[in-house]
Amino acid sequence: MAQTFLLLGLGNPGKKYEKTRHNIGANFIKWFQGQYPQTEWKVQKKNLAQIAEIQENNIDLILAFPLVFMNESGKTVSRLKKYYQIPLSQIIVIHDDNDLKIGTFKISFKRGSAGHKGVASIIENLKSNEFYRLRIGIQPLASKRQKAEDLVLKSFSPSEQQIMKTNFPLMKKRLEQEILYEGKA
Repeated sequence: MAQTFLLLGLGNPGKKYEKTRHNIGANFIKWFQGQYPQTEWKVQKKNLAQIAEIQENNIDLILAFPLVFMNESGKTVSRLKKYYQIPLSQIIVIHDDNDLKIGTFKISFKRGSAGHKGVASIIENLKSNEFYRLRIGIQPLASKRQKAEDLVLKSFSPSEQQIMKTNFPLMKKRLEQEILYEGKA
């Protein structure tokens, strides 16, 4: 029997937010789906998400990004969890992290929101923090630390975009090694 994982990339809906730092999670999920050209995005209005399903190496991956604003992401996650009957430990939330520099990322489990309103919404709706997170750094390299509210709706510079393009395959590989296929190789 295949294991099912939900990979949810956080972001805000609409063209206005598409290229902002806050949407790096949704952008990663869209890139991830692009690595499997046979898959297509489908809107699931009842789950407030766009999803793509991938089956590979006895693993079912549900890639998703919410159709609601960041602060309401928990509604989407709780609906998808229930619909697909996914255990908390097989949910991976991908999001921006203002505490990490561009070019860095961390995988964590069972952590608080650290002020991230999308993650706080998920913890509140799931009534638990026992899920994985891929935290992607959005803090500029060459400046002193900026407050999240001053940074998240800004776009990446061309050089920062290149760093992200280079890092997406590394992030995917780490997810596969540490969570998705751990102990299965």
